[in-house]
Amino acid sequence: MARSISSFSVLEYFSESGGSKCGYCNRSSSSLSHGMWAHVMSAEDYQDLIDRGWRRSGKYVYKPTMHQTCCPQYTIRCHALDFLPNKTHKKVLKKMSKFLAKGDITKGLTDESTMDMNTLPDLLPVQDHLCPDLRDPNISTKEGLQEPSEAIASNQATKTFFGSESKVQKKRTPHPGVGVDPARPLCRKAKDIRRERKRQKLLHGQPEGLKVEPRSSTPSATATASNRMSACTSQTVQRYPNSTDCAPLPSTKQPIASVSTAPTQHPQAVNRQSKLLEEFISDQGGPDASHHLEVRLVPSSFENAAFETSFEQSAALFAKYQMAIHKDTASECSHDQFTRFLCDSPLEEEHRADGPSEGYGSFHEQFWLDGKLLAVGVLDILPRCLSSVYFYYDPDYSNLSLGVYSALREIALTKRMHHEATDIRHYYIGYYIHSCPKMRYKAQYRPADLLCPESYHWVQVEHCLPLLDKAKYSRFNTDLSAGDDDCPVSLDHVMVLYNRCAMPYNVYQQRWAHSKDEAEVREYASFVGQRCAERMLLYRG
Repeated sequence: MARSISSFSVLEYFSESGGSKCGYCNRSSSSLSHGMWAHVMSAEDYQDLIDRGWRRSGKYVYKPTMHQTCCPQYTIRCHALDFLPNKTHKKVLKKMSKFLAKGDITKGLTDESTMDMNTLPDLLPVQDHLCPDLRDPNISTKEGLQEPSEAIASNQATKTFFGSESKVQKKRTPHPGVGVDPARPLCRKAKDIRRERKRQKLLHGQPEGLKVEPRSSTPSATATASNRMSACTSQTVQRYPNSTDCAPLPSTKQPIASVSTAPTQHPQAVNRQSKLLEEFISDQGGPDASHHLEVRLVPSSFENAAFETSFEQSAALFAKYQMAIHKDTASECSHDQFTRFLCDSPLEEEHRADGPSEGYGSFHEQFWLDGKLLAVGVLDILPRCLSSVYFYYDPDYSNLSLGVYSALREIALTKRMHHEATDIRHYYIGYYIHSCPKMRYKAQYRPADLLCPESYHWVQVEHCLPLLDKAKYSRFNTDLSAGDDDCPVSLDHVMVLYNRCAMPYNVYQQRWAHSKDEAEVREYASFVGQRCAERMLLYRG
């Protein structure tokens, strides 16, 4: 029976083309993918599609032919709820806080100076069947490195202080065969000393609720361990009486202990871990800050007043970024190109009682610095994730590592939305391309998973990287018997749209027996999966 099309996603499917230029390795006619033009699509359908390796650019939705394309692109997601920033991430957050508070931008290497690792593929027309995931990592620069002029000035200052270069004492080369000086203590790493002190503090002052158990249950073993520890400490004092770096730690009569893995944890430690990223982000210098940063989440729709009024500024910033960072021409980043790739979206805004307050759909996360548009992140809010589409920023502020900063803000946004919609747990960073070094930064946001291109199961990134080191294409699921759980069994219930009427494919075949498209429909269903094939409408002309 024919059905109304008002509640369906409507798509046109394109079979694999002859290949197009790759935006990552720049080889011609080597990038292969399947594509669909999405006239309209629900957030639920797109969520299921990206969990099968699809991505969108504008209204064009594409899926790389993984075993044939030159640069296989694996869907990657970060477990936002369990994410903790690493040392590099903390440096970026502190740098932003310092800039907002004092107006100071750290001098040194800029993002452009390492742009060979950050350059994004060019925006390609839809008919080329390639709209690769576009995201600038803005890998934070290495701090502490000097520019050539600074190094020369530092060298000259050294000469002036000591009189001349020849008067500077050179490091004495030890005579061979002498060995370690027995009068000096053995060197220990600072982290080992800190770890030992922390363990001793844990033994002396155990917080309430933290269970400490001896490693051995027998008294003799405990006494032996204690005696060994006392003897070792005594030897250390006798051998290195004047040492400060290797000073003996306070002895203890308590047995060697291990922290229990019971669910009970130190409340302060748990709270600290859950608030760390949010605390960094909320630190914006206070009321006396030199700069004010405002973040606005605006629906990507010209029907929204805030989006429409900021369109010109956003388009101008996009053009400035593309021409400065990616060396695009003015025609390649025109208003039409900007609208086509980053404003148009097949996702319609949806609001549900159990969903986030922003609703589902496509959004622009705008960063306003003192009333001026600084950067924009294009996002999709879906039933189970926050999906990053693209990010662009003012090149004049490259030193702030805005790509990393925006990703951390988006992870924090995912965590916040989880409190309103508990199904939202992951942050999708687009495609991970191991064969392209500039895209490997995405694996730094951990814990993370990669999507197996054959079984469509998620596998921890730590297990995937060794496989990709051996071959650019790999099946991640080690269970060879595991297949596609959503593989179509029959085409009878695949929904199609013909003459403005929605109907199952078997009805379509009965009414129009001349149709010769069964192979194409079967291919389409195998790529989108049984659930999507029964919900979405495949246009038949």
